Amino acid sequence: MSRTRLISALAAGLAILVAACWFVTGTFPLAAAPEVVNDSPGVTVDLGGAGVMHRTGVPYPEAALKQGVQGTVVVEVKLDANGNVGDAHVVSGPDELRHAALESVLQWHLMKNLAGSSQQVSISFHLPASAPMQPPAAAARVAEGVYRVGGGIGTPVLAPDGRRSTLQPGVGRTLKSITVSGLSDQSRADLLSQLPVHEGDTLSVESLLSVIRVARGFDEHLSVGVMSVGSSEATLEIMVPGRAMPAPSAGADATPPSRIRVGGNVQQTKLVSQPRPTYPPEAKAAHIQGVVKLNAIIAKDGTIQHLEVISGEPALVQSALDAVKQWVYQTTLLNGQPVEVMTEIDVNYTLSQ
Repeated sequence: MSRTRLISALAAGLAILVAACWFVTGTFPLAAAPEVVNDSPGVTVDLGGAGVMHRTGVPYPEAALKQGVQGTVVVEVKLDANGNVGDAHVVSGPDELRHAALESVLQWHLMKNLAGSSQQVSISFHLPASAPMQPPAAAARVAEGVYRVGGGIGTPVLAPDGRRSTLQPGVGRTLKSITVSGLSDQSRADLLSQLPVHEGDTLSVESLLSVIRVARGFDEHLSVGVMSVGSSEATLEIMVPGRAMPAPSAGADATPPSRIRVGGNVQQTKLVSQPRPTYPPEAKAAHIQGVVKLNAIIAKDGTIQHLEVISGEPALVQSALDAVKQWVYQTTLLNGQPVEVMTEIDVNYTLSQ
């Protein structure tokens, strides 16, 4: 066979091999590793087929372990417009296990296609073979060289020594890796596809702020962390902040949490009194408009207890605060008991007002 024909035959064979490999990987895609949630030993969760963006682990109450209590807690959850659990009540289950189930469920975020619906979840507690209990996911650590941002644009970052600092970690360094923790595989892929930075990019203040905007817009629970690696690289981590739940004391397991998070759209429907903000004349004259976003804690009686600015035009912020401080909501009940509510409030200013 001539040299030319031999090269042609080899090229044709290689093309067939590449096509075959593409067919196999396209027909049988590699399975992604499932999301790992740190439920305590002996705890299993049945979501009834509902998809989950992320959820916290469920602890096995220490008091229940010592008393040998086991069983299944059925919880009905109501989801807000974004799929967050906005309300929940226990349908059935041992009293000693209810508190742990409610504490965890109230931090869950299901898929957005379930928004506005009610779902039932079952959490089974079976005494583990070994006594030591592994706690659920602990709070996000702030190690040396790590800066964590979780409150939205304009929020000071937390420096390693616990003091507030300016937004400068990793700026000017090459992004070595991007890690997304705590989300389901599909949600992780969706978020990564929306990020404005990629591995190998040089991190700037603007790009880091854009990452925070995208992450918070995707899921308000997400925090963004940057860690310096060596003298020229940095890593970016986006995660769902887990919170270590203290072991409830004996006899307190049936007590509902004193504060829950409710989505802004859901809480808005509970407004009883809503004085409108006054458009600052100087802002209107300067054609300044936009949205002032606030974090709010609503007291058990429905009045505003605390407000914190997340973002907004400085010329509009005071007007929004003055108005929202006067708002009053219906009392929020959980298992028949009034609770405080954490929520976000948007105050819109448009020149057509």
